[in-house]
Amino acid sequence: MSQTTGLINGSNLRIMLAADGATPVMVDNITDCSISVSSEMKDTSVKEDGGFRAVLPGRVSATVNFTAYFEEAATTGYVQIMPLQLAGTKLDAKFTQMIGTATAENSGDHAFTFEAFVVSCDLNGGVEDTATYSVSLEVVGTIVYAAIS
Repeated sequence: MSQTTGLINGSNLRIMLAADGATPVMVDNITDCSISVSSEMKDTSVKEDGGFRAVLPGRVSATVNFTAYFEEAATTGYVQIMPLQLAGTKLDAKFTQMIGTATAENSGDHAFTFEAFVVSCDLNGGVEDTATYSVSLEVVGTIVYAAIS
């Protein structure tokens, strides 16, 4: 497919995960997801700045959060993610785009590729409500943002 035109439907944003060294696969039943990339700013102020602050970018960090419906039989879900957190396993991951019900990334659009650790994995369920789980990932190392080929 070619790059998506117009505004991007939030339902097209997906998370892909795998243990370090394996090929990431789409997490099942995601209801929402987000990525936040931040740059630490280093103070470089000197007396000659006239009382104004001067800064330069320092380290870059990122976190990824998602919520999904809990399903015991999911191919990639809570049952697979929780043991990775408990074992302290580094993950290969992607924050990417897949159009509609597609299970393959949309060529021409952009994706983040990175390694991460599971920081939290919360299982939630209300009275007569569909059970969900929420996951937070802390990105380690280089973050690549590039066109999907």
